Amino acid sequence: RLIAALVVGYGLSINFTDIMWKSIVKRQYPDPLEYQRFISQFSSIVGFSTCIVIFFGVHGIRILGWRMGALATPLVMACMAFPFFSSILVGLDSPRRLKIAVIFGMVQTLLSKTTKYALFDPTTQMAYIPLDEESKVKGKAAIEVIGSRIGKSGGSLIQQGLVLVFGNIINAAPVLVVLYYSVLAWWVLSANRLS
Repeated sequence: RLIAALVVGYGLSINFTDIMWKSIVKRQYPDPLEYQRFISQFSSIVGFSTCIVIFFGVHGIRILGWRMGALATPLVMACMAFPFFSSILVGLDSPRRLKIAVIFGMVQTLLSKTTKYALFDPTTQMAYIPLDEESKVKGKAAIEVIGSRIGKSGGSLIQQGLVLVFGNIINAAPVLVVLYYSVLAWWVLSANRLS
């Protein structure tokens, strides 16, 4: 159950920031070709950064321990989302503010994804080690398939509801901030109890 909380927590939280960030990027780059070029370049940066961070992440878990490895992703996400959400809440009424929000969102998304691949994924896999063989197989299958889908689809469903109420996702930012940090708190508590 606690491992599922970690997986669902990641799915929800990354979905909350990713959709918000991409909607801001679309405002920054209204031309579909420019938008696609930006997202493609960003994906390349994520891939390159992840390769570098994975190399150090393995050593980080060994040195700092499982608990710190498991807490790194939600803590990085919490710290990096603060300037991102703050820049949105201040307003996106000028090209300069919009660009700042895009940059903060890019850094937040980049660091969230690289710490996920380098630290979250290995620590989640390590959490299965003490389980008996049957629990490992059944639990891992259920959590990996259902947990990640619940997180991502649940995040999308919540945001669709917010769009219906607020008109667009950016107007729903104050509510999304509360939901985002609530999910991260649940994730951190689950990781602490699991360790």
